[in-house]
Amino acid sequence: MTNTLHRLRWPALLVALVLVATVFSVAGRATPADAATACNIKQSGAAAQANNAVNQACGLIGTPYSWGGGHGPTPGLSYGACDASNGAPNDCHVRGLDCSGMVRYAYYLAVGADVIAGTAQGQFGSSRAVGRWYSGSGLAPLLPGDLVFFGTSGNIHHVGMYIGQGYMVESPNSGSYVRVSAVMGYGDYYGAIRLYNPDGSTVPAPPPTNPGTAWVDTFAAAPVYASPTSTTQTGTLYAGTNYVYCKVWGRQIGSGSSYNHWWLKTDPDEGPANQYVSAYYLSRWGNDEARDNGGSVIKDCTSAPPPPPAAGKYWVDTFANAPGYASPSSTAQTGTLYAGTNYVYCKVWGRQIGSGSSYNHYWLRTDLDVGPAGQYVSAYYLSRWGNDVAKDNSGVVIPDC
Repeated sequence: MTNTLHRLRWPALLVALVLVATVFSVAGRATPADAATACNIKQSGAAAQANNAVNQACGLIGTPYSWGGGHGPTPGLSYGACDASNGAPNDCHVRGLDCSGMVRYAYYLAVGADVIAGTAQGQFGSSRAVGRWYSGSGLAPLLPGDLVFFGTSGNIHHVGMYIGQGYMVESPNSGSYVRVSAVMGYGDYYGAIRLYNPDGSTVPAPPPTNPGTAWVDTFAAAPVYASPTSTTQTGTLYAGTNYVYCKVWGRQIGSGSSYNHWWLKTDPDEGPANQYVSAYYLSRWGNDEARDNGGSVIKDCTSAPPPPPAAGKYWVDTFANAPGYASPSSTAQTGTLYAGTNYVYCKVWGRQIGSGSSYNHYWLRTDLDVGPAGQYVSAYYLSRWGNDVAKDNSGVVIPDC
């Protein structure tokens, strides 16, 4: 019986040892998923400051989330706010970091300065950004240390730190901890900013090399449009120092006693390039002024008007969209001539058009932007001349029809 037991025990013991070895082997071997979600720098090419920030963020893995945590006078862990409306009923008792507090603290540890304070919304618009991307560009332009944001324009609700290969470090929500996550695991990736160029510098990329670009300061985020007469917003130019190409006269934008008719061609922060922003948003100048930060008048978008389509036409500037009519006596509008530089053929006396002490009886024959050719607009809309004057931009009297 004893020999039989010994014979049975050895195979059982060998099986147990194999099972234990298998368990330890599996436990000690990193699976592909484990390697992907390990917190480390997963791409090359970032600035030393950015790489250091990633390492510091990785050192925060496991730190508790706390709503409002990390927003004290000095970056670092702090007690948050109890705010049940934001899913954080007990966070005033939790010492930790929220999403924006985490990236703030990581960069503070990395560079020894508080370079990106504020909420996620404010961080995205930071004037310290040397580069900015939007969801349409995907993740391809990003490098480790870039800050990735989630939400919509005007409602950015979350931020993380990119570490490469589609992953980020984040402090996600109340009750959770700092962790590694896939950026596209959220359905509302909005965009990203970079705080240090790959060479470590903090100077934003210069404007395009097109001659004649000018630097201006804007006091608020400004809506942009495809033209100076459009009312459909196409994007946004953020407050701060921006470049513009040139100016053109258009519809008035203002508030109270402040106004401006000039529009500046620029490349906005959100939306397509070559759009127009009102010079009303310039920080340094007054009504109907359009100067760069050095005080130089911004050049016209067309320094000289192109040659007329044919002989016998005259260039004029109109200060607003002008209604067109089939004759100087008609009151049934047939179309519109847009504000700007337009050509006219000749003038004829007709019914008075005006406002207050400004008026004009002359009508100018032209081809409308909207509507048929050979229509008439009132010379009241001419930018450069007074009552009952009808001259072209050079001061030449427009001939009678």
